Formats: sequence, structure tokens, C-alpha cells
Amino acid sequence: MNPISDAQAPDTDNDALRYGVVIRPPVYRLDARAFVCSQLLHVDREALAGEGVTVVTDGNFVGVVAASHEAARRAAARLPLRWSTPDRDHKGARPAVTDARLRRDYQWPGRLAWGAEPDWVIADFIDGGLRLAGPVANTERLRGELACLLESDPQRIHIDGDAEAGLGRQGSDDAAADAALLARALGRPVAVRLDPDPYARDAEALARARRLRVSGTADGDDFRVDDDLGYVSVPPLALWLTGRLTDNLLRDPDAAALQFTFVQESFLDEVAAALGEDPVALRLRHIKDPRGRQLLKSVADQAAWDTPAEDDGRADLVRGRGVAYSHRPSESGDAGSGTRSAWIADVEVNTVTGGVRLSRLVAGQDAGADGPLRPLLDASPLRDTLERKLLGLPSTPPPADQWAAPADRKLPAWRPSTPPAHRDAPGTPALSEGVDLSPAVAVVANALYDATGVRFRSPPFSPARVRAALEERARPGKRRWWWAGALAVTGLLATLWPFRPSIAPVARPAANLYSAETIERGRLVAEAGDCAVCHTAEGGTVNLGGRPFETPFGTLYSTNLTPDPDTGIGNWSFAAFERAMREGIGRDGRHLYPAFPYTDFAKISDADMQALYAYLMAQPAVAAPAPQNDLRFPFNIRSMMAGWNLLFHDPSPFKPDPTRSAQWNRGAYLFEGAGHCGACHTPRNLFGAEKGGDARLSGALVDGWEAPALTAASRSPAGWTEQSLFEYLRTGRSEAHGVAGGPMAPVVAGLAELPEDDVRAIAHYVATQMDAPLSDPAQSERAAAVVAASRAEPVGQEAGQRVFEGACAACHENGTATFTSAKQALALNTNLHSQRPDNVIQSILGGVHAEGVAGAGEMPAFAHSLSDRQIVDLVQYLRARFAPGETPWKEVGKTVADLRREHDQQ
Repeated sequence: MNPISDAQAPDTDNDALRYGVVIRPPVYRLDARAFVCSQLLHVDREALAGEGVTVVTDGNFVGVVAASHEAARRAAARLPLRWSTPDRDHKGARPAVTDARLRRDYQWPGRLAWGAEPDWVIADFIDGGLRLAGPVANTERLRGELACLLESDPQRIHIDGDAEAGLGRQGSDDAAADAALLARALGRPVAVRLDPDPYARDAEALARARRLRVSGTADGDDFRVDDDLGYVSVPPLALWLTGRLTDNLLRDPDAAALQFTFVQESFLDEVAAALGEDPVALRLRHIKDPRGRQLLKSVADQAAWDTPAEDDGRADLVRGRGVAYSHRPSESGDAGSGTRSAWIADVEVNTVTGGVRLSRLVAGQDAGADGPLRPLLDASPLRDTLERKLLGLPSTPPPADQWAAPADRKLPAWRPSTPPAHRDAPGTPALSEGVDLSPAVAVVANALYDATGVRFRSPPFSPARVRAALEERARPGKRRWWWAGALAVTGLLATLWPFRPSIAPVARPAANLYSAETIERGRLVAEAGDCAVCHTAEGGTVNLGGRPFETPFGTLYSTNLTPDPDTGIGNWSFAAFERAMREGIGRDGRHLYPAFPYTDFAKISDADMQALYAYLMAQPAVAAPAPQNDLRFPFNIRSMMAGWNLLFHDPSPFKPDPTRSAQWNRGAYLFEGAGHCGACHTPRNLFGAEKGGDARLSGALVDGWEAPALTAASRSPAGWTEQSLFEYLRTGRSEAHGVAGGPMAPVVAGLAELPEDDVRAIAHYVATQMDAPLSDPAQSERAAAVVAASRAEPVGQEAGQRVFEGACAACHENGTATFTSAKQALALNTNLHSQRPDNVIQSILGGVHAEGVAGAGEMPAFAHSLSDRQIVDLVQYLRARFAPGETPWKEVGKTVADLRREHDQQ
């Protein structure tokens, strides 16, 4: 998902609607029974004077409201604030334990997730009442909390929420409270964006809301809670920041039952594993209530507990089964008439993506004191509930390699009106239509352990969290320092050794060996990495290789990337594939040349690497031997690459910057890893390695085209913004810069396959490298001035002018867009302001063809209709007229002749 532009969030129905952005304290967290928070000391409102924004403060709550979401974000980033530094926590050491009881620690987070997906929450405070719309559950609890925050009547809180109450709280409650405070302060409706910043940080800050330490004897008897610190329910953060929190808001019996069942049933499962005892048998031994034992036996028989789940042979799926039981006494305290629940769940875990699917659920419930047991519950809605509210939630914080959702939710339509009094009596978070959900979290946690061997002692079970736990489990244990040092020396010697062993060939994996989820993830990785662009010859079949790459050392040809066992990678194991991608060593032990950018691919995560392998192996196999490379001596000696790798290759994986936002880290991961953008936009040294320092991303020549600088040294006359970068990467054109041509056109076509939020992340990261703002209101004025300056005809360029009028003016009359497909003013085209004429000449000779980029338009080739002299005259005219402030290009004739020879050879 992605922050949508103002154009996507029209305010046609209510001109009063404003957009709010909150600013959290530099330090805030909930730990045990202490809320630690920096105190707001000073706000410099004058810094934003005259910008049409409103600064709202209430205790330690700070928000900025403006006429657009973008303006609010800019203002919030520039608002000077002064905070105090909170005291360090003083945590007493736990007393030493000497008995033989089995002890375990469990945690329950204050937020299961920052939200199901990015969205909008809108609040309007009118005459002491609140109307709220967005992904918020309409619960009595939230209404009471908002009433306390706003010092209003709960009956005047009206929630038009489109979300259901979950198994735990989410950041949407915090966004609702933020919007409500801002709306009350302004007296007009305010929209707040629910996204990872700041609500993922909120979820992190509230992750340790409740901690329970429990123990029992080795056989599971005498279960007891030894230590219980924290809060069962954590109200919206705004209540903590404003100081309006009251004790009655911290109690929640249904949430308490859910959390206690999770702890008790997880502990019993751990006891069963330690004893090697069947989990159902152990529970039957401990349950004293006859009806409870009868219910659990009935559910176990219905689930065929003793029959293992079928295995369909998928390499990336593991399966497990779990059980959980709860017995909630009635309100009178009579255990015999309380509610008993027994659940058995089967899960499938994708070991590549970490995704968890609840493949089967058998649940039973009984609330009687005598008579027959209630029939088994309808498991379909329960399974759907668990997958949506427990397994499908995003991680906090989002990992850098988490692929975004494919669509975005727009700002909802809004009709301001006086909030009516609430009439409907809502259900409670833990109970839905009479079904006790107390075993829900425990049954999934126990099934996950059965599938993976990993014990999750706190929810949620998001894909990224499950995957991280699996990767941690797969890593070797800690070693002594001398052993680690020996391994490091061994690795260094292996790198220096010019001959590497081959990896035994394998039979080609079956096309259905991996799940559709893993293959789709791999497709996205391949699109981000433009695999088909380099591994497809001009006019050839996708991924068959044979594309030539001219280098200062000779010509290299890409290889067959299909799973053909003889000429492709069909007999490569994943270990061989990963070694090639991370170390530049082929399956046969030969060194690869860094024209294949393994120097960047090494940063791809394990999950994305495995998914890419799965995707490639699922494609059709086609035999096509690659042409022989034509490299000069001694560069044709592959073993020399061992020394090159030692000097210039860093095989370490991508490491997120904890001081940066999740969006920045996501963009950096895609840009620096699979996207290998620096491979084209960074100049090379004498050895063919990318330069560092100030030369990084400063621009380079690739296949006769100039890849421009992606730094503050950009030659763009109007200046880039984050928004214009996104438009260019997403659509292949920018009104203030030009269209994507040459090698960049297929890159944009590949990016079009990615989720929009991922493209926005790349644009955000590039913008930080260029010191470009999110947006620039003055950009249009600068662009208009540049275009106006180009209307004057240059002196002494009459020959070029005649060529322009005969070949170009029909589409570029006066340098601006006409009824034809030319949509950008030539005066704003970055290529005409470059220090080199190469891209302009390439576009004239070969045209601009943006295949796969919808609406980008095309420019015909003039190589066969214009002579070298005419092209030289035209290029000099274009430079003089549309970039009048730049110096004339030198040696244009030589460049035209050289590039024409390349075109003639194609």
C-alpha cells in the first residue's frame, strides 16, 4: 500500500476537510507497569507561520494539520520541538530459582499490528459529539476510550467503522484517537493516514504490554502464574500522551481470558513436548471436568487427531497440527455451567515467505451442565477470522524485503453531519456470535510449533516474523571466538583460491515443487531485477540469453536462464544458484564476470533468493547454448576474478538502517539489491568495479546511453521531487523531465509489475540521494520559465532549424506537446541539459520505444532518413535552443559517427 497523492483523495464533497500528521516523542514505550515518555518542553510555532498549517498540542501529543496530506507531512518534518530525556528504567533482577519446576515467559503485545493495510481514518467533532469513519471496529470499549479522551459522552461517539473487532488491538485505534483530537482542536473534519509511520513505531513501543512468567511441575501439574506485569488492554496512545488515561480503561475480561488461555495452553504444549507425550493425551489427563474431557475427545475424533496430515511434496511447505482447550466459568463463578471450548487446527507454513495458512479447523463448544454436548461449531467463519485477524497481519516494523500489497484504498467519501447517538449494542472483542475465541491464539501457536519446531511465546504470527524465526533456527549456534576466526580465515582463503569446486548437478525440480505464493514472490523479484532484460537477445525468446554486452575488456554474452538441464540452469540446485548470485561462482566452479551484477544480488534476502529460484525453475525449459565470450587476454582467464572479488566484492547481505523509516529501507533494499541500479548509474574504475565516494551514482555510459546522475548533481533544469521520481518510475514519463528511453524503458516496464508502494519506496530512497524534496510548489514556475526561454530561435543554427522543422516540429512545435504523442516540452528534457549528447543522438538514430510502458508514446528512428551532417546540425540546434544556458557540445560529429556504426551493427 502507499500514501496516495492529493489527486487521489479529492475533497469535492467537503471543502472543510483537512489532513493531519502526528509527531511522536523521541522516546516512548510501555514496559511492564511503566509508560516511559519524553516530555514536551517547547514548540516553535513561529517556524511554520504563514504556511496555512495548524499545530495542535495536548500534553505530549503533537499534531500538524494542513490543507493536504503532503503539506502536513512537510510541516511536521520541519516543526522545531524540544523534548526532555526520560530517566533510564530501573529493573530489578529476578530472584534466583533453585527448584525443579518448569518455567516459561510469555508476552502479549499492546498491538497485534499497526493495521491490516494502509488506509484513512476521518474524524469530525461537532457540538460535543464525534463521528468517525475508517478501518475501525465499532466497539463499546473504543467509544468509551474516545469519550474519555475528548471528555465527551460515549453516546455521542458514532463510529462508521468497516473493521471487525479482532483478537487483539491494532494501530487503527491509535489513528482514530489521533484524528479525534485533531478534529476537536480544529472544529472541522480531519483525515489521518494509517500507515507504518508512525503506527508501526507505536506497535513497537507497546510490544511489551504484558509479561507473564508461569511454572509447573515436570509432568505439567500445579500450573501457576508466578509473575504478571503489565496491562491486559492498552488504550489508544493519545490517552497516555495527554495524561487522560483512567484505570477503568485498562480492564478487559474477554482479552484477559484470551491471553491466559494462550499462556496456559502454550505451556501445556511445551510440557507435552518435553515429556514426549501426546498433547491431547496430556490435556485429557489434566482436565478434571467430565464434560470438558468428553468435548475434547469428541473434537479429537472428528479431527482424526492420530492420523497425520497428508504431504503433497511441496518443497517450501511444512505442516503441523495443534490443540487448545479452555474452560471459562460462568458469570456466577460456577465452573460446571461455564463455557468449554476445544479447538484443533492444521496449518501450512511456507518456509520461504513465512506465510501461514490455516488449512483445517475443527472446533467444539459446550456451555451446559448436563445433557448432550453442543454440535461442533461451523469452522469456516472461524478459520477466516483467524487468518484475517491473526495470520494475515503485517509485521512491526515491516522488514525491508516485505512485498507491498497490490492495491491502495482511497480516501472514503465524507458527508459531514451531526453525530447521532449510538443505538446498536456491539459485541465484545473476544466473543463473536456466542463463540468463545479464547483458544484461537494458542491453537495456532501450538500448530506452528508442530510444523516448524519454533515456539512462539507471543503473538502475532505474521509472515515476516515466522520467516525470521525459521531463519534464526537454521543458523548455526554460537561458536567460540577462535573457531569463528578459523572459519573466517578459511573463507578468506577460499575466496582467494582461484579454483572453486563444482556443485553436483541435480534433476530439474518439478514445476509444481513450490507453491504458487512462492513462485509469485519470485516473479516480483525477477521483475525488480530485470532478469529478462539482460538474458533476452534482441528479438529473441525471453531468458534464453545471447544478448551481447560490450565492455572495455571485450564482449560478453548473457546465458540461458531457463531450467533446461543442458544449456540452462535446470540441473542447478538452490545451493549452486545461491552461490552464483552471492559469490559469482557458477555451478561448475567457474568464476562469473561482474557484468552479471552478483555484487548487488548478494544483498537479496534469503526468502527472495529462494523465491526467485522457485520462479525460474517453474518456467518452460528451452535449449539454447550461449555464444562464446570474446574477451581479450588476460581478461579471458576467469580465475583472475578471485582477486577482483577480494578487492571489490562485499558479499554481506543488506542491513536496514535503524535510524531510517521503513519506506526508506524498503527502497534501499530494492535499489541496492535486486534492482542493481548502481550498476548503471555509477562509473567504473580501470578494473571494471563501481567507484565509491562522491563518484557513487554520479552517472555512467551503458550500451551507448548515458545513465544520468542520481545525486544532487542531476542536470535536470526543473529539479526532481520525490513525486516526479515516482511518476517517472511508474509511468515512464515525467512532465518536467522527459520519457524513459533506451535501457531505462524496460526497467520501467518491469517496475510496472511491482506493487505501487514498492515503486514509491524506490522513489523515496532515490530522492534522499538527490536531496530532492517530497514536492516543490515552485517547480512548475521554474519549468514555465525554462520553456519560455526556449521560444527564441538561436542565432547561427539555421541548418539545424530547417531539419527540426522538417522532421521534428510536427510533434514538438514550439518545443511543447501537441495533438501527437509528444507530451513533454523539449526544454525540460534532462538529456538536452546533459554534459554529453549521447542520449539525444541515440534517440534520433534509433527512436524512443517504450515497450510495455502504457501511454509513454514512441518516437520514430531517423537513422535511415537523416545523414550524419543533418543529425549534427539538429543536435547542435536542439542544444542551443532548448538549453540556451548550457555550453555547446564538443565533437558531436564524432559521437554521431560512432553511435551510427553501433546501430548499423545491430
